[in-house]
Amino acid sequence: MQRAKGEGFRYEPRPQQVEMALAVAHALDDGKNLCVEAPTGVGKTFAYLVPALAFARQQQMPVVISTHTINLQEQIITRDIPMLERMLGHDIAAFVAKGRTNYLCLRRYNTFFDTDQALLDLDGRMAEINRLQKWASQTLTGDYSEMRHGVSPQLWHTVCCERGGCLGSKCEFFKKCYLQHAKRKLFNAELIIANHAKFFTTLAMDDEETDEDHKPFPDYAAVILDEGHTLEDCASEHLGFRADTFTIRRCLGRLYHTDRKTGILANPIYATTQATVTECTRLAKMFFQRLLEWLEPQAENPLRYYVPNHIPDYLGEPLRRLTSQLERVVSQESDDTVKAELSSILEDLEEQTEAMRIFFSMELPDYVYWFEREGNNGQEISFNIVPVNVADVLSEKLFSKPPVIVTSATLAVNGNIQYFQKRTGCEDARALILDSPFDYEKQVKVYIAGDMPEPGAKDQFQSQAAEQIRHYLRLTHGRAFVLFTSYYLLSTMAKRLAAFFDEEDIRLLVQGEDLSPRRMLEEFRKDGHAVIFGTASFWTGVDVPGDALSNVIITRLPFAVPNHPLVQARSELIEKNNGNSFMDYSVPEAVLKFRQGFGRLIRTKEDTGIIVILDSRIVTKRYGSQFLNSIPHCPIQITNEGKSLQGGQDGF
Repeated sequence: MQRAKGEGFRYEPRPQQVEMALAVAHALDDGKNLCVEAPTGVGKTFAYLVPALAFARQQQMPVVISTHTINLQEQIITRDIPMLERMLGHDIAAFVAKGRTNYLCLRRYNTFFDTDQALLDLDGRMAEINRLQKWASQTLTGDYSEMRHGVSPQLWHTVCCERGGCLGSKCEFFKKCYLQHAKRKLFNAELIIANHAKFFTTLAMDDEETDEDHKPFPDYAAVILDEGHTLEDCASEHLGFRADTFTIRRCLGRLYHTDRKTGILANPIYATTQATVTECTRLAKMFFQRLLEWLEPQAENPLRYYVPNHIPDYLGEPLRRLTSQLERVVSQESDDTVKAELSSILEDLEEQTEAMRIFFSMELPDYVYWFEREGNNGQEISFNIVPVNVADVLSEKLFSKPPVIVTSATLAVNGNIQYFQKRTGCEDARALILDSPFDYEKQVKVYIAGDMPEPGAKDQFQSQAAEQIRHYLRLTHGRAFVLFTSYYLLSTMAKRLAAFFDEEDIRLLVQGEDLSPRRMLEEFRKDGHAVIFGTASFWTGVDVPGDALSNVIITRLPFAVPNHPLVQARSELIEKNNGNSFMDYSVPEAVLKFRQGFGRLIRTKEDTGIIVILDSRIVTKRYGSQFLNSIPHCPIQITNEGKSLQGGQDGF
């Protein structure tokens, strides 16, 4: 063990970390793309931070580092970079890039009580308005994430910074502007810490004409994408188009509320446009209600839209008339504040109207389209337009401009990264798979319930799964994640096992109930013997080192829901190209997610525990070997009604 320059910092040499750092440095210097699988414990963050910083200073341009989860983003900016500063003995100009809607707009906040406040139903809102006022009087950054207890989206949207609504240097609050202050830091940063949503949204804007004042990022020398296993899905979501009923109704309400006679256009001089807004509001209410009535009896949510113009877009033409009128109003408006507000709403309405037009006409041939009911009681609808194959888009927009470094603990299937590279358009990138620094032979034991009914036999599977969960939770007295692939099975097991948890005096934390996932983790760590029943967000990006987590139970192999529109469309494309969608797509995707779930257990060299797999298909189906071949070599015990069929003893 070596003590580095920074006081109190202990460094343990890891050959895998050095190998990765050198590979990243060479790729940056050579202007090449690189994909690195770096298992937990390698120390991949420092392995790319050090060469990234050196490259940024050499090129005198920033390097963008993008993560999928907020947790990793916060870890980098609050722990890793300060530690690196202590090691190097000097400051690093690093800044977190966030969208403009994350910041309080002082102009909009100060006009809120005169105008926009009238747009909200104040019944029950005074508490959050008071909370907003208290925070606004104290904040130094205007960053919404720093508000201890947030406010509703409706309220925040009336006071946050917006595209198209900025007065720039003409604004009386320009010198105090939180967004401008953040932007100056961003454009002077050596390392820009972003998230995939922000990065891919920015990437989608590359083709648009953006003047220097409105560029979301400065020019950068390289991109490092951490948590790269999420790359395809994140790119699909943010390189597509989306409209939703909430945004459209909010825009119309801000312009003019017919019943209350309030809004930006409340002045009688806007009578003509008021009438158009009123008509659009009436038609929107009718159109969205009819869509809800059609969607509610459907068995599926989301629901794919198949036939162009099957549903006439009754709202499109009225909204286009409105945006045309708004353009004239904006051009004639002399009040800069009103002009900015109208410009912002106009931009939103134009985007929503165009997305709706594309959706109902299905204009783009290589995209998949679906409705999704959202919000309280599913009363809001989103209209989603997503590219089926992002490989070509990413190849052109991202990987054609190297160097791009992609890294994750799980990129490989059967020891090969080619599947990931093909799906994401980086087939020409260099590839590196590092060994794990952990001794899985000694740290982990895997139990497979070999005689379990297949999940398709619902009643039998659930009954035996409950027995298996009881058995293995007793072995570790809680201290477990039980990972599910659906909320239905999760809630069913939670109800079935409620009495067991009471009897054993084990605290059960159920995702989707009272606590947020972050709060669940805090309570889990604090308790020491708790159990989390979790779905998607607990399979990946969750770090609980130590004894608090000693058992991970995987209830089912994590195959994607086959009837989700995007999964369907991707599968159809593979079949159309003479492939096998199950073996070429469903299995590899499930293997990658399985590896993520497996990786929750061992986070340090001191961790030990058990992995329990309740899906017998991993040993009864031919494809099961791909799952087992993709995890580290460790003792595996196949059980039959709790009794060993293959060596070893119960317990760890």
